[in-house]
Amino acid sequence: MNGTPRSSAEFYSMSNNSTETLASECAPQPSNLFAIGPRRPKQLVQHAPLTTSRSEEVLMMGYAQVVGSFTLDGSLVNRAPFEEIKRKAVLGGQGAGGVVGVEKSKSNSGLFGALGWASIGESIGGLLGDRELSSIKEMRELANSKSVPLLSTPKSILFVNLHLAPGESKSYNYSYRLPRGLPPSHKGKAFKVFYQLVLGTQRASMPKEQQSVRHVNVPFRVLGSVDAQGEILGHDLMSPHIPLRDQARVSSLEKSSLVSERKHVTGAAHEVTDASLQGFLSYVHSILDRPRENSSLGLLSPTASRPTREPHDLEEPTTMKDAIDLAILRSNVATSSNRNTNRFEIARNGQLVAVLMLTRSAYRLGETITAAVDLSGADIPCYSVYGTLETSESVDPAIALRSSASIHRVTRRIHASHIENTLFAHKVIFSPKIPATATPEFLTSGVSLEWKLRIRFVTPRLSGGKENAGQGQSLLEEVSKDDRGMVKAAIESLACESFEIAVPLRVYGVVTDWSESNEIEGLPV
Repeated sequence: MNGTPRSSAEFYSMSNNSTETLASECAPQPSNLFAIGPRRPKQLVQHAPLTTSRSEEVLMMGYAQVVGSFTLDGSLVNRAPFEEIKRKAVLGGQGAGGVVGVEKSKSNSGLFGALGWASIGESIGGLLGDRELSSIKEMRELANSKSVPLLSTPKSILFVNLHLAPGESKSYNYSYRLPRGLPPSHKGKAFKVFYQLVLGTQRASMPKEQQSVRHVNVPFRVLGSVDAQGEILGHDLMSPHIPLRDQARVSSLEKSSLVSERKHVTGAAHEVTDASLQGFLSYVHSILDRPRENSSLGLLSPTASRPTREPHDLEEPTTMKDAIDLAILRSNVATSSNRNTNRFEIARNGQLVAVLMLTRSAYRLGETITAAVDLSGADIPCYSVYGTLETSESVDPAIALRSSASIHRVTRRIHASHIENTLFAHKVIFSPKIPATATPEFLTSGVSLEWKLRIRFVTPRLSGGKENAGQGQSLLEEVSKDDRGMVKAAIESLACESFEIAVPLRVYGVVTDWSESNEIEGLPV
């Protein structure tokens, strides 16, 4: 180079094989990527311990919690009065409890840790990053959410410091008695109710991992509750059920007890069936063995009140299912005036149109309603009958943002429908089935659900008074007439009018068509 200065461009353009660079003194390495180098055994030694470093799983804690909440449609219901309820839930313990997630300190790592400025780096990281405690974060999320708490139990600790070997499992039994009067699970337009079982676990974190509680929400269904007389219990939405003391029962299950419990659950249905069969057979034998006091009494009825009945038949129901069964039997009892409560006479302007007869007025989920419309003795002819089984939500006028008629149109849900031409019919049978997945009737301080059987009748237009009401309009019109006779055809248009009636029904939250095949033995989490 003769000692002459050279530019930076010339320096970077020179080859590494020159004698003036440090790389020229080293032998060039081969460029084959698949060649086995001398450092490959060292890499295998470094990665081998990672596959066996964690031989068991360590869980610091696990908890279970029952949570219920509801949401309201802001276009139909005013949600402002329920904002205070969210604060009650936060102070009551829904956001608190459990193990708070604490982030590991990073004072010994990073640029600030190397320079000894760990406190400054931690302060800046706290301002820029999400360093909130988990309970405080849950409280803020709850206050900003649209759901309003309905039920919130304290977090029940299932285990602490649990060590599980590979392939090992542990089972726990968690039971909590729900309070009476809670509304059933519902997914409507103006009002939605959800219930969930929250299961949370916290793993032992690695040195560079952040401790956090992982949870899963398992939804379950609530069918409502009744009192001893079969009356549906109401609930005040402004008073959520938030107990401060843990009332749940938690126990550890061994494998032997878990198998015996499953056998007990599967055999419970068979025991109930055998008990009902034995009860029916004993009742039949008591009728056959008992002498006939009077031959004019006819056959005895299980629901008939006789002075010779056993004392246990008159006892109050002990379970909610027995109370519902007794209320359904009482719905068919006639009043003191000896009038059938399930027979309705439908009239138009004082003239009989039809007679509606129901088997009973109270049903369970999954049952079939049998309704008969008798048109034989009508004073006004009926051209068509349209029946629907429907539900609708009613909102308290104090919090409603629309009229009751508008809310009824929006929240109306038709579960079954039937239409039939009744020009020459004498009787129409309508048999809708109540869906097993539907919501039973409930009553709350803000929103309620009602079941109704709505029937629409199409009758001729009444313009000639009562004396011409029974005749109606002729269904045939004259087309031609000569010496041989007259030709008539059906009329193209018919002057008519329609009206509808709604019969309230009571639907209880008891599923009748539940089978053992639908039973879930376990849910992996």
